[in-house]
Amino acid sequence: MSMPNIVMLILTIIMLLFVFVFGLLLDKPVIYMFIALFVHSTLLFIIRYFWQGKEFGEAFTHSYDFITITIVIIFTILKVQKAKSSE
Repeated sequence: MSMPNIVMLILTIIMLLFVFVFGLLLDKPVIYMFIALFVHSTLLFIIRYFWQGKEFGEAFTHSYDFITITIVIIFTILKVQKAKSSE
């Protein structure tokens, strides 16, 4: 197992522990879990693209899934609408 794969595995384990402890045991808002998922996917993309030297499309599709992208877009739209309505 190469070093980038070990780092990605460690990041995934840390993210799963964070989601389990922070989201399920401490009963915090779900949005923090989605933010953690997005940060995790971004770190995996950076490792795959820059460290492993994979092509952009391959690194992107292996790092982000459709649900993550959809949730981040919806969250961004809601935040922008909320900011506009509060002005």
